[in-house]
Amino acid sequence: MARRGNMEGAFARLHLKLVCGIIFFTVTCLEAYSAFVYADELSQPQSDVILTVTGRLDNHNANGAVLLDRPMIEKIGLRELQTRTIYSSTPHLWHGVLMRDLLDYVGSMGEQVEFRALDGYSVTIPIKDFYDHDVLLAIRKNGEDLSIRRRGPTRLIYPRDLDTSLLDPKYAARSVWQIEKMIVK
Repeated sequence: MARRGNMEGAFARLHLKLVCGIIFFTVTCLEAYSAFVYADELSQPQSDVILTVTGRLDNHNANGAVLLDRPMIEKIGLRELQTRTIYSSTPHLWHGVLMRDLLDYVGSMGEQVEFRALDGYSVTIPIKDFYDHDVLLAIRKNGEDLSIRRRGPTRLIYPRDLDTSLLDPKYAARSVWQIEKMIVK
């Protein structure tokens, strides 16, 4: 009788391992499938591309890149922020997307982002910044779309008026305007 009990126990453990294996396999497949489906959901730009994102990304809508027009950026979820920049003495009302939301949208797998501006300026920023602070990729200032002439079409806005630690000069160098490309590293 003791031998039969051991067999039943061994069978129960084997059955449990098999069930756990099947569940693990199913969850893994579903995660992979959902990432694949999400990547397919990135639409193509329907108007002028104002930002290109490349590098270590899970999602693409072009050959290894994500091309974004203004409506695509707006669809990620516009937020507003009233703050001064290093060049303004009065606060402005900025509209754009949180950088962390944009990075989630493109499936960022990096630890830093290099920003390249139209004037040749570039700066690399740790992704941690975008999770520690509500950094905005702005596309509007005081209700008007940012144009190249107005330091657009996209620019980074740190919430300087909400957090005095952002008055540190290192953040001034990270306040990039006329961004044309982001490279996730």
